[in-house]
Amino acid sequence: MKQDFVADLTPHKLVRSTFLIQNKERKITRSGSAYLDLDLKDSSGLIRAKLWDSDKHTLDFEVDDVVRVEGEVEDYQGTRQVRIQKISRCPEEEVDPLDYLPRTSRDPDQMLSALLDRVRRMTESPLRSLLLVVLEDASLAEKIKLAPAATSFHHAYLGGLLEHVLSLVELGDQVADHYASLDRDLLLTGLVLHDLGKTEELNFRRGFRYSTRGQLVGHMAIALEIIRDKMRAIPDFPPALKDQIEHIILSHHGHLEFGSPKEPSFPEALVVHYLDDLDSKLESMRAQYAADKDREGEWTSRNRALGRELLKKGTGGLT
Repeated sequence: MKQDFVADLTPHKLVRSTFLIQNKERKITRSGSAYLDLDLKDSSGLIRAKLWDSDKHTLDFEVDDVVRVEGEVEDYQGTRQVRIQKISRCPEEEVDPLDYLPRTSRDPDQMLSALLDRVRRMTESPLRSLLLVVLEDASLAEKIKLAPAATSFHHAYLGGLLEHVLSLVELGDQVADHYASLDRDLLLTGLVLHDLGKTEELNFRRGFRYSTRGQLVGHMAIALEIIRDKMRAIPDFPPALKDQIEHIILSHHGHLEFGSPKEPSFPEALVVHYLDDLDSKLESMRAQYAADKDREGEWTSRNRALGRELLKKGTGGLT
């Protein structure tokens, strides 16, 4: 079991714990000796580390490996860092990804249960059957509970995909209450399924990176493959309904230049796009404010997803 977390490390504290290697760089001192510059990560944060005279050590680890570290926390120019004395790769069976990666503050089991409860309240139909076939698949459900929604831009933490989807379903119900002409069940189906392919597009066991298949194919194509397979388990699934669901998935980025092969061509597809865009961007803003809460001045640093700095709450007239 992991002991010390990054958030608990204070100067002069002795460290005997495990961390994920996020960055590893071999450097040379002015005197010609080699050392390693490392970034050590866990679910509570990130800390820099140094392994001096690294050529005298056995280095059996790479980026994205979990390592066991012994050392001491130093204060270097006002920043914490670890001076490593011993470091070695952890056996795979000792690694729990929940210890090393950022994760949702909500209980994934409870979120999945809430989503299933909402789906089970849908009218008996092929759409309800499809969602239940997806969400009640034990292997797929485990991936849905664990997957992030993205590598960095929004909901970039374990459980982020499910948190995003549950938020969208709650928003979808409210929009359907307001616009009575919408097909509520089609809208909710699109919101649940639109990012399903991210369960395979992203690797999230040792950090958040694109899988080789994710880079080559992308989450929309992967989602279509999963959903078509599930549809085959439902007798006489309506072809026209299949086409509408696939269109929602293919158009949910909204514009061709944003990676959508199609643009939304009916109301439910349009709503899926705009709710997805709204929820992801508001979460990106929330995360930026949290990251820059101690930053001086009225503005945050540049938000990569939005391409701009954000005015802080409580400053410059924003309350």
